[in-house]
Order: sequence, then structure tokens, then C-alpha cells
Amino acid sequence: MNRSGVAFDIKLIMLLMNTAIPCIALGNVFAHRRLVQPIVVMSQAIRDFCDVPQEEKAEQLMVIESLPIHSRNEIGELYRALNEMATNITNFVEEQREKDRLQAELVVAQKTSENKSNFLSSVSHELRTPINAVLGLDEMILRESTDATITEYAVDIQNAGKSLLGLVNDILDSSKLDEGKMELIPTEYELSSAVNDLVNMISVKAEDKGLALHVNVDEYTPYILYGDEVRLKQVILNILTNAVKYTEEGSVTMDIGYEKVDDSSVNLLVSVTDTGIGIREEDMDKLFRRFERIEESRNKNIEGTGLGMNIVQRLLALMGSELGVESVYGEGSRFSFAVRQQVVRWDPIGNLTEAYQKALAGKEEYEVSFIAPEAKVLVVDDTPLNLTVVKGLLKDTRIQITTAESGREALGLVENERFDLIFLDHRMPEMDGVETFHVMERMTESGQNQSAGAPVVALTANAVSGSREAFLKEGFTDYLSKPIDSRKLEKMVWEYLPDELLQEPVSAEPESSQSGEDGIAPPDAASSGSKLGAALRGITSIDYDTALQNCGTEELLVSVLSDYLEAIPDKHKAIADYFKKKDYQNYTILVHALKSSSRLIGATQLSEDAAHLEACGDRAKEGDAAAMQEIAEKTPALLKLYRSYYDKLTPLLSSGQDTDLRPELGIEELQEGLSAIREFVDAFDFDSADGVMTMLLDYRIPAEEAERFEEIRRKLSAVDREALLGLL
Repeated sequence: MNRSGVAFDIKLIMLLMNTAIPCIALGNVFAHRRLVQPIVVMSQAIRDFCDVPQEEKAEQLMVIESLPIHSRNEIGELYRALNEMATNITNFVEEQREKDRLQAELVVAQKTSENKSNFLSSVSHELRTPINAVLGLDEMILRESTDATITEYAVDIQNAGKSLLGLVNDILDSSKLDEGKMELIPTEYELSSAVNDLVNMISVKAEDKGLALHVNVDEYTPYILYGDEVRLKQVILNILTNAVKYTEEGSVTMDIGYEKVDDSSVNLLVSVTDTGIGIREEDMDKLFRRFERIEESRNKNIEGTGLGMNIVQRLLALMGSELGVESVYGEGSRFSFAVRQQVVRWDPIGNLTEAYQKALAGKEEYEVSFIAPEAKVLVVDDTPLNLTVVKGLLKDTRIQITTAESGREALGLVENERFDLIFLDHRMPEMDGVETFHVMERMTESGQNQSAGAPVVALTANAVSGSREAFLKEGFTDYLSKPIDSRKLEKMVWEYLPDELLQEPVSAEPESSQSGEDGIAPPDAASSGSKLGAALRGITSIDYDTALQNCGTEELLVSVLSDYLEAIPDKHKAIADYFKKKDYQNYTILVHALKSSSRLIGATQLSEDAAHLEACGDRAKEGDAAAMQEIAEKTPALLKLYRSYYDKLTPLLSSGQDTDLRPELGIEELQEGLSAIREFVDAFDFDSADGVMTMLLDYRIPAEEAERFEEIRRKLSAVDREALLGLL
């Protein structure tokens, strides 16, 4: 450590610094470029990626992927990891956004499907109820009219009504197939009967167009098969209808044969050939699309929804089959399919020529298949017209029919009387058919149901998918949809009435002196009818021509008006009560019934007002404040107009006789009679009370007591014990 050594050390240090500092500087520059700068760039890119909105992340990912980082060291590995992370995040975000979009679409689709189901339920009830009246009353005209012209009109009405019903059924069936709720219900059936049904349904349409209808059935085809006869006939009928629609001249031919599969089944072979317009090759795809029709410009006068062949294709798919189509444009088409059916009896069907010729000869005259004068049947429906239709359709069977317009009234009847069969409507206010049925079951358990064990058939215009299964699950014996097919109704009554009550029909003419109890018209209806027309034409709020057209005859119009008039006080009060309680469910049901019945009697304005408020009621049930306000503003006017018909119609319908020849009953005698009724009602002896009431009706009631007496009569008829005791 001398002076020269220190100097040497200093020189050495300076030399080292002159060399090391530039190296360190160069190393720092290198490290910044190769290490720090890429990390800074990656950090900024990731920060930007995190900050941008979700919809811009894909664009920012492209920025990250384009960074100029290509080293293969740890920095390169870090870049690749960050890039992969950003890619995964972007994909995840996109997947979540797609899931959210699909979920939102699913919610909308589910809501749409729910709304469609609700709409179809409403449409089914709305359309089938008036169709029920049209076809039911028309059936009565066909049975009873001896005038050839009227019968011809009635047949036209029947054909048009069935066509309308077919369109409704097509729409509902399409909905069932969409929802996967269409089920095949196999039953044992006679093939000859199915063929005759098809001939009856299509022959009129073919005849109207001047087409020849040929039916060829292999006479060795097994006689009784097991399968879904209803759907099979629907498929064939849709094909036949389509063939008739698109054939202007020539013929339509239906061929039915079979091929044996094994000892218990066959393939039923069906084909329909027409000489119509044919189908272009490029139009084949349209054939099975919904709501599309082939060459619509050329066939613009052909009616239809375009659903028929689409339904055929999907029904055949349910049956494990498919539709084959062969067509030459301008010459005609051939539609064919084979469907597996189980064989119940191998006996050959034989020659159907005779049966077919009988079908072509025209509609068979109605003949009652049995009578049951000792049988008691209860029919419950809140629409009086439907009760009239059912009673009219069963009139020739001579069955004792009792009617009720509510579930509560029906409960009172079964508590005091034994019925052999009950038809119970589903959609009724306050207590619907299902609720009423379950109350009957509880009454049976407690021993209060005198009709315990009687078959109960659900009667409804609601034919949406699953309805039949729902009613059977609830415990109903069977299900009958409206419009009511008279033969199905008669067959169902025959099936469920005890054998000892059924009798062979007598050949003698039915009694013509039936009273108004038959539900068609009172004895003096004809004499009242001619006066009624002139009187109704003087009421500007009633369209007499429309009323007469709806009812068919003045005699039936008298009966319908009488029912309408009698219902006004109770229905008016019920609508007002539900309106005050804001019970929009029952309010809407009653306004719906008012709309239909008012339209029937020609009260057009009242019907339209009721229709508007019914629509408001449907929205109000969903919480629509505007609809509630509309109901609040317009219901009072509706009730006032409805009540006015009571004042307008009462004088008309009470003038059927010019003079009431019954002796007038004194006040004291009336009070004695009413006291007797009270005692019997108090003791639950309604039969005796009815007897006293029958005696009192042989006299004219004093004017000052007439209104109260009429109310007592109505409540006694409804077996409303509490109301009767209050009035008495």
C-alpha cells in the first residue's frame, strides 16, 4: 500500500470503469429492448383488453395477437400464455353472450307457445260453442222437417258447419303436433264402417263439383282391425278433400287393400288417385309446408288453410309410415301410404258396393236407436241454448231430462234426486265442471249424493291438446266434445244407461202433444210466433231477421227468447256483483255467455258491447290497468242496456194468450200455499214443495205478489234452499 501501488490501483479501477460502464449501458439497452419493453407492451395490451366493452373484446384480441413478440425465451412463453388467456376469455364471453341470447329467445318462445296455447283454448271454446248450436239445431231441423226445401237448406248448413269444424280441428291438431301432445289412441274398429264414414263425408263435395267418386276395397281385407281409427280416417279424409279441391273434372278414386305381415297384423294399403291439375316437380316441397298452397294464383278460389297435407305427413310419421306422392302435371296425382294395423278378426270385409251405393243415395233418415222413458239424465251447462240442443237431440229417446245452469244448482239436484247419467259442462262461472264433480265425490263419501255411482261425462267446447286425458285423470267416466255429434251422444247414452232402462224404439209416431218440457217450444209457440215477428220488428235494438236466421223458426225463437228473458234478472245481478268485486275471471265468463246469447236473439249492439268487454276482461285478468279502466267505464252502460231487454221482451212473450183464463188466487190462499212450501223446504221435502207450486200455478197470482212469486218459483226450480227460506 505505497504511493505507487495506490496509483496503480486507481489507474486499474479507471480502466475497468471505462470498459464496464459502456458494457453495462449496452446491457441495459439490450435488456430494455428484449425484456422490459415487451412486458410493458403486453401489460398495456392486457389493460386495454380489460377496459374495452364486451362487444369490442374480439377486436382487442386481434391487437394482442398482432404484437411484435417473437422470442422463444420466458418472455415469449409469457406472451403466448397471455394471448391464450385473452383468447379463452373472449371465447367464454362470446359463449355467454350466445347463451344469454338463446336463453332470451327461449323465454320469448316459451311465452309465445304459452300464449298460443291460451289463444287456441279460447278459440276452441269461442268457435265450437256456436258451431255446437248451429249443427245441433240443424240436426233437429233435419229430423223434424217434412218440407223438402227446408231440408235441402238444412243439409247445406250441415255441410258448411262441418267444413268450418274441419278447419278448426286442423288448426288445433297442428298445435298438438307442434307441442308433441298428439297421441295415438288405438281401438277396435270395423273397416267397413270407417269406409262408409269417409264416403258420407266426401261424396257430397265430389257431387257438388260433378266428380265421379270411385271406391275400391279388396273384399278379402280383414273385417275388424285394431288401431287409431280416428286418426286414420282423418289422414284419408284430408287426402280425399285435397283431391276433390284440386280436381275440376273427371274422378277421384280411393283404393284400399292389404298385405299380411304376420299372423296378427297387416299393412293397410291406401291410395287416392285424382284426375286433377297435378303438381309441378318444383312445387313438391310446398306440398307439406304449413300455410302454403300449390299454384295459389291459379287456385285462388280454392278455400283452405294449407294445413291438411302437413298434418297428414306428421300423423303418418306418428303411425310409423310416410306419404308417397306420384304426379304428372296437368294429368293428376296419386297419394298412397301403408300403415300397420293389428287384426282382431280375419273374416273378409266382403263386397262394399251395396253399402257404397246406399251412401251415394243420400243421407239416411234419422231413426232413434232406443227409447228409455224411465231413465233420468241430468245435463248441466251455463248456456241455456246448449241445454235446448241436448234436449232436442235426445227428445225421441223419451228420456227424462233435467237441466241445470250452474254447478251449485246441479249439486242441489243430485242431493235430492237419483240420476242415471250426468253430462257436466266444464267452463261455468263460480264453480266449473271439475270443481262440481269433485264436490259430488265428497258428497258421495258423506252419503249426501243420491246419484252416487252414476256415470259423469265431461261436456266441453275446449278441445285443446290433452283435454280428454285431463278429464279422465280427474275421474270423469268419459268425455264428449262440442259441437255435439248426435250419434255419438246417443251412443254414449246407450252405453252408460243401465240395460234395464233401455227399450227397443216403437214404430208408432211419437206423441205430438209434448209440452214445453221437451225444451223446443211451448204448445202455443206457433200462435205466438206470427205475432212475435211483427212485434220484434218494431224494436230497433233487435234485428229480427238475424234472430230468425239464428234460430231457424219462430217457434224455436219463442223458446230461446223465453230462456233469455228468464235469465236476465239473475245474470244481470251476477255480472254486477262480479263487476263490483273486480272478479275478472267470472265477470269475463258471464260476459262471454251474454255475448253469445244476445247475438242469438238479434241483440247485435248488446252482443258487440259484451264482446268488447270480454276482451277487456281477458286482459284485466293479466293485470292490464287500461282494460280495468275500460271495464269500469263501460260496464254500467252494458248492464243498463241488458236490463232494458227485460222491459222490452216481457210484454211480448206474455202476450201469447190474449186473456189469462185462470181464476185469480186470493192473498190469503196464496199465503197459505207459500207457508206450506216453506214448511216443506225447511224439511228438505222439495217434491212436496213442487207439488204445491204446481197447484198454485193453476191460478193467476195477485199483481202485487207476482214478482215475489216468480222469484220463489225460480229459486224452487233451482233448489236454492237458503234463498227460498229468505223469500218465504
